[in-house]
Amino acid sequence: MTRINHQTTIGPEAYLDSDNSHFNLWWQATFLMLSLFAITLLLWSFDPRQLDNASVWAKPLKFESSLALYFITLALLAGYLPAKVRRNASWQWATRFAVGAGVFEVIYILLQAARGRASHYNKDTVIEEVMYGVMGLGALMLVAVSFYLGWLLYRDYRNDKSDNFKLASACGLMLGSVLTLITASVMSSGQTHFAGTPAVDSLRVPIVGWVLSGGDLRIPHFFATHLMQFLPLYGLLMQRQAIDLSAARKNILLFSLVYSAAVLIWFAASFMF
Repeated sequence: MTRINHQTTIGPEAYLDSDNSHFNLWWQATFLMLSLFAITLLLWSFDPRQLDNASVWAKPLKFESSLALYFITLALLAGYLPAKVRRNASWQWATRFAVGAGVFEVIYILLQAARGRASHYNKDTVIEEVMYGVMGLGALMLVAVSFYLGWLLYRDYRNDKSDNFKLASACGLMLGSVLTLITASVMSSGQTHFAGTPAVDSLRVPIVGWVLSGGDLRIPHFFATHLMQFLPLYGLLMQRQAIDLSAARKNILLFSLVYSAAVLIWFAASFMF
């Protein structure tokens, strides 16, 4: 097997250049999510209130950690864009919209948790029904921005097909965004994140709280979303091993196909059992 020694790198100047100040916004948003996570964890430690058989602070913790990972992912992968693309107004505004949408969503979820009220599937009042819809628009914005970054990376990859890490990152972002949109759209159209009715004594996965009966749609949704991290990591692994470009490209495409099919089959099967 032919081996290569190709590695894409980015220097710290990309994050310090005034033309790339949007990088600071990604990292500021990450720091905010991690700070809120620490505060919420502290609240969880002494607030015993429950909502839907879980701590009222469980949902904020999930969203804070998930969005922190989302912001870190986009900050790192945006660093592989050409400088002229990073300076483009469309990407700068995409950054602002994504950060704004993510911060808004978490703040609302936190406020609802503090009130002991559900943030999702809550249409008890007009305001809560409207806010649930606004959160949906915010989630759509987050997915659109990650897909947009994936497209920008793929467009750059086509100009120089020697960097399979860019291909893996592009596929991960675009496919992860599409799968997230599919699973989240179906979940939000119902009255609950279950496709069926979970058994009262059903086992729950520690920490995340997934229920192992009743078709818990959060499980395939989780794996759909985190393809945005899994596939770039897979591409990075092959790059570190200096695998032949052609073989690595085939592996990335095969991984993308098998992973996407598995998520969709799992999601569809949730409605059958």
